[in-house]
Amino acid sequence: MSREEKPRMRRRIARMSLYAIPGYPILKAIASLKATAATGLKTIVDQNRELTDQRKNPRTSSFNDAMARRSEDALPLESIERNCLRRKQFYLAAACIALSFVTASALGGNYYGSLLGLMFMVFCGMFMIKHEHQIWQLETGRAAPDAPLGGFKEFFASKGMLARLLNPRL
Repeated sequence: MSREEKPRMRRRIARMSLYAIPGYPILKAIASLKATAATGLKTIVDQNRELTDQRKNPRTSSFNDAMARRSEDALPLESIERNCLRRKQFYLAAACIALSFVTASALGGNYYGSLLGLMFMVFCGMFMIKHEHQIWQLETGRAAPDAPLGGFKEFFASKGMLARLLNPRL
């Protein structure tokens, strides 16, 4: 063994002998857990601060503000509305097919298939809501351009929301 290898070997033996002490591995694991939790908590605090700043400074407050911030090469509103309508129609059709699958599975006693179909219906429903909300924002924004844009809370509170959501507008 050379002289350079002896100190390295001694350090290894010293480090390995620490693990022979009862409780040392547990203390080491707890210290590692504490360090991980501290960095995770710091990340959560930073993200919470950013979200608070975003709530204080909303991006858009009215339809006119949103239109003023649009770039010149943005899609026309009619095109955006048409795309949202087509996507909503697609997800509505997929939800209807999933409903028939759920019904057939439940009648046949395949409850696992029914559960999968229900989960797919919920998935399609979320996208239907998203695209109908965008269409609703465009319509209400055109009707009252200086009023604040409505969020999901206002959309769900609006009259005839369910009929709007299930209407394919063919």
